[in-house]
Amino acid sequence: MNHQSYQETIRVLEETLSRLKVQTQDFVELTEKAIGLCYNVMSKLRVSVQNDGFSKKEEEIYFFKHVKPKVDSKFIFYTEVFNIESHRPEGGKKIQLKYFQNEIQKICTYQRNNRELYQYYKRNKTDLDHIYFLRGNLDSRIHEDNISCHIDPNFCTGYDKTLARIMANDQLKKYIGNEIRKLKGNTEFVSNLYWTNPNIDALEIVYSLFLAKAINNGKASRIEIARVFEKMFNIKFRDIYGTFKEMRGRSEQVSFLKHLIEVLQKRMDDMDE
Repeated sequence: MNHQSYQETIRVLEETLSRLKVQTQDFVELTEKAIGLCYNVMSKLRVSVQNDGFSKKEEEIYFFKHVKPKVDSKFIFYTEVFNIESHRPEGGKKIQLKYFQNEIQKICTYQRNNRELYQYYKRNKTDLDHIYFLRGNLDSRIHEDNISCHIDPNFCTGYDKTLARIMANDQLKKYIGNEIRKLKGNTEFVSNLYWTNPNIDALEIVYSLFLAKAINNGKASRIEIARVFEKMFNIKFRDIYGTFKEMRGRSEQVSFLKHLIEVLQKRMDDMDE
């Protein structure tokens, strides 16, 4: 398969899944069909890789970075939704809210534990593609995400499964956010946005807004701005004053703000070309 064929496969899968959501009212039936559909597409991709292989490393990287994880993420998403709903408590609103908030915490913990790959993916970096997305670079540790690579090393790298789970988690956060909003009856603002960078990055922005007097003509306190950030991005700052001291002690005190400037400037420069 070439790039165009892979993208067509993904497009057809996404369209079919969208139709399933509209046509299938029963939750169990929907998830079973979606999981089966994703499994079948993944099986076809496996056969393609086994029969045709890759003519060059760039093709292999493309497949394990942009194709397989996208399909696998949908399989993981529907499997996790099924598991979450199957274990959903039958108690009242408070119990269910706590249950979903715990699920969000599990996702956030996973993202933190895999922060390097998460940031690599989110920032569209390519310099470590040869490590992450070529076969044969298997992490020697056996853990949940790469155990399949020990069984089927021809169809996975040490990291494509982790990337797929990261993608699936992005979808899961939206799903869980919607369920939380339903439980709250839309009486309270519930954000579907989740801060996935380190909290210290968010505090660079909080302090910048405070010191620039950009909110309420400078009358908003840093605590007030931080609380809005917490609610909007579903994070919790533990010690904003202590974190400021931590920022001052770093070799690059405002590394995230510098990164924001760089990516914005690059985007503008690219549009001018």
